[in-house]
Formats: sequence, C-alpha cells, structure tokens
Amino acid sequence: MNNYKHLFFLFFAVTLAEFAIAQQAGPLVLHNKRELFVDEHLIHQKNDVELRLQTPIPMGPVMHFDKPWEGQFSTYVTVVHADDLYRMYYRGIASDNRPRAEMTCYAISVDGINWVKPNLGLFEVNGTKQNNIVLLGSDLQTSHNLSVFYDGREGVKPEERFKAVGGVASNPARTLKGLYRYVSPDGIRWKLFEDSTAMFTGYAMDSQNVLTWLPEEQCYAIYLRTWTGDKPGDAKMLKGVRTVSRSTSKDFIHWSEPVQMSFGDTPLEDLYTNATQPYFRAPHLLVATPFRFAPDSKALTEEEFDRHGIHATMRQGVSDGVFMTSRGGERYDRTFLESFIRPGLNSYNWAARSNIPASGVVQTGDDEMSIYVTRAYGTGNVYLERLKLRLDGFASVKAGYKGGNLITKPVILKGSYIDLNYSTSSVGYVKVVLLDEKGKEIPGFGEQEAQKMVGDKIDASVSWSNGKSLRELEGRKVRIKFILKDADLYSFGVWE
Repeated sequence: MNNYKHLFFLFFAVTLAEFAIAQQAGPLVLHNKRELFVDEHLIHQKNDVELRLQTPIPMGPVMHFDKPWEGQFSTYVTVVHADDLYRMYYRGIASDNRPRAEMTCYAISVDGINWVKPNLGLFEVNGTKQNNIVLLGSDLQTSHNLSVFYDGREGVKPEERFKAVGGVASNPARTLKGLYRYVSPDGIRWKLFEDSTAMFTGYAMDSQNVLTWLPEEQCYAIYLRTWTGDKPGDAKMLKGVRTVSRSTSKDFIHWSEPVQMSFGDTPLEDLYTNATQPYFRAPHLLVATPFRFAPDSKALTEEEFDRHGIHATMRQGVSDGVFMTSRGGERYDRTFLESFIRPGLNSYNWAARSNIPASGVVQTGDDEMSIYVTRAYGTGNVYLERLKLRLDGFASVKAGYKGGNLITKPVILKGSYIDLNYSTSSVGYVKVVLLDEKGKEIPGFGEQEAQKMVGDKIDASVSWSNGKSLRELEGRKVRIKFILKDADLYSFGVWE
C-alpha cells in the first residue's frame, strides 16, 4: 500500500510540475511565423474536422544510377539547395569490394527537376577521371552514408560552408571506427574536419545519419541511426528495433552523448533512416520522412524476385516512407502512423530496402516542393524518383461538405495580418474568427464579419468586412477559430 501511495504522490508531483512549466511558458507568440497542421501542438478543439496526411504525387524518375561506379546499391541521397543551385549527394559502389569500393557521387540542377552528373575530374575510377565523384571510399567507410549540410549562417568560415558526416560502427569486431566530420568550401572538394576524432563509436549508425542546424535551439544536431537494445560498450550491436538518437553541439567540435528520441504513445517501428531537417518555410518545425522497414514481411514470390533481378540480400522484408515531425528536443510527433510514400504498382519497389526517402525537402516551383525517393533498390534498374506536394502540404485540416471548425489554444498575435494556405471546392470556404481567451467572439472579428475565402491559394490574406486590423489585438491572448466547409487548410502565418 505504501508503494501505491508513493507512486500516487510521485505522479501528482510530476503533474503539478508539468502544469507549472506550462503556465510559466505562457501562450505561444505568433510573430513572422508560419504554423503547419502536422500535429496537435496549437489545437484546443476540433469539431467535424480531421488532420489528414496528404499523398505526394509521383513525377517519375529524375536520375538512373547507371554509371559503372554507381550500381544497384546506390542510395542514401541528400539534396541541398544552396547558392541558387540544387546539389545531390549519394553513395555509389564500383564493385562488391567494400568498403573501399564505396564513393560519394554528386549531381546538380538549376530547378530541382532536371539533374546532370558533372564530369569533375577529381578521382580516377575504372581507368578514368571523367566522373561525378567527390569523395573516394576508405577504411573509415564515410562514403557508405555521407550526409551533407549547407551552413549558410553569417560568420561561418568560408572553407566550412558545407559540412558533412559519414561513417558507421556497427560490426561486432569494431573495425569500423565511428562517425567522421568533413568540411568543404564549395560542396565538391572535401577534407576531414580539423578535429578528426571519430564520434559515437558505441553506436551503430548503420544507415544515413543526418547533420543539420536547429535555429530554435541555436545548435548543430546529428540525428543518428541507433538500435533500441544497444548501449555504448556492448560487445554485440544491432539489438532491438532500429530507431533514432540525437546529439547536439554549439561549435561542431564538442558533441553531447546521443539520446534516443521518443515517439509519444505510438508503437515502436523499425525506422531505417530519418531525414530530419528544419522545414524551409517554418524552420522552427522539423520534418522527417523516415524509411520504415517491416523485416518480417514479404510481398513477392521467388519467381518474381528472380525475374526482376533483385539481389539475394533484398528478398526479406518490405519498406515504405512515413512522416513525422519534431519541435526540438528528444521527441518526435507521430500524429500520422499510416504510410506517406507507398511502394506503389511497380513491383521492383517491393524488395526489402526500396522506397528510401532522401534527406532534404526543397522548393521546386512557385507553389510546389519536392521529395526524392530511391526506387528499385538492389536491382539493375535502381533509380531516383521525384514526388511533389503543394508548399506546406504535408498534411491539412480537412472538413467535409457539412463543414466543421478548429479552435486553437490561446496565442498572442504580433503582426498586422494573417495569411492562409488553403484549398476549397466551388461551394466550400474557409473563415477566420478571433475569440477571447474564454472562447467568446471578439467584437468586429466574429463569424458575421469574417470574409469567406474561396479558391486555392498558397498565401492569401485574411480580412473582416469592417476592415479590422490585428494591431488592435496586439499583446492580448486570443484563440483562432478556423471554420471550414468542403476545404483543406494547410498552414497559416502571422506577419508584419
């Protein structure tokens, strides 16, 4: 009984502490900031609406990994948009003599849609320097999974504008040394970082480990592949379920001990990669498109495997892409457990490790963004496919014909206007109503004054019939009520 009392009072104390922290944090201030409807972070109440994950639209292959130094195991793609140029990095393998046969390949594009592999002339492979290789394989095995980041912040040394991490430490003999850091002035000519110490040697890291900068936390972060059952110092690794851990650094030199990410009250799944990056239109929000692996599933027959030329190591398990987010710290949000990127009708994609989303979501048009996915992995037809979404269109608040509404938690609106990213039917609409902290309409900002927003817009300003301005409410706690009928609302922002 005493144990139960102890647990009760402990639970009560923790609850009070969490409540006190929440109260101390106060309402969220929305100032020159965009919020996406990808989680419940801002939502107080939903009435006849739902959060709905969107489906990326396949746009066909943008690259075939068909060079002699690329091949059926080309993958772990990173896409970076920097200096008006789209840059792609990925693994190539000249033969089966790993790890020295692995190398980092490079492609460029002016629009993110049409890609070329430049002949760089840096390294000789297969008797020629006419290739797109930027880093040769070595015993460090850094080309196995090199992940690139463009550090465009003010004050960064020019010779370190591009940064990268690569390497693994997963084999029982520990002959693979760990994660290594690289820097480059142009994204083409790379060298080991001056502090070339191998990092995280007690962790597996046996897939793509992502490097980025977190504007909200003002630090670098590496989201690395780990396993739930592994601990530093274990003689044997790769135990439990594939997952993600995080390490941070203020200076790119000193790094914290990795901490496993949590996923809220959701089932643990094998997440082979993570592709975690700040979203470019709302960098306080991290989006991730992990490669989810179902190791015990099988979709093809042996005859189909043989007919497609699928490598023997790719015949057990199936995979797809999922979507999750983070608002910092060691926690992901998995509001959506369903598939984000399915293998689809192409049976080549039902091998074990196809459908690997690249790290990097980039804008490829005035109203669209693109995600890239490795398809037909482990076959002679391996290629990279581009999929597109509308800007901010990972998910939406969805209302049917009868309509519904969503009410936010208390917020402070610091700006002169609100804009929306929305889509309606011919008879549908979106209206924005402002409520006081207790949920009552604020005079002049009510449903009668709110203008119906009809159509399909990425950035459309909200207005009220009497010309009211948000400036009248600056510093005041309000709730936003979005009223929808046969419509999707993807995001909103508050701006000066």
